Amino acid sequence: MPKIDRLSGCSDWVDLSFVERERTPRQLMELGIRLHLAGLSLSNTVRELEKFGVERSRKAVHDWVHKCDLQPA
Repeated sequence: MPKIDRLSGCSDWVDLSFVERERTPRQLMELGIRLHLAGLSLSNTVRELEKFGVERSRKAVHDWVHKCDLQPA
């Protein structure tokens, strides 16, 4: 399946049940996860989130991906 097919449509496959504190809106957290899984580096993913006014570290984004048990191919 092409990467773009994985990233379009329903977002049920991104499980954000691990979220304890909502410092980052869930939609932007999911966007960060999707961007990184699509192949953006952690630095570029952080830069994209900054466009929405969200300042998170590369480690934070890495932790999101790790905690929802998804890894980039």
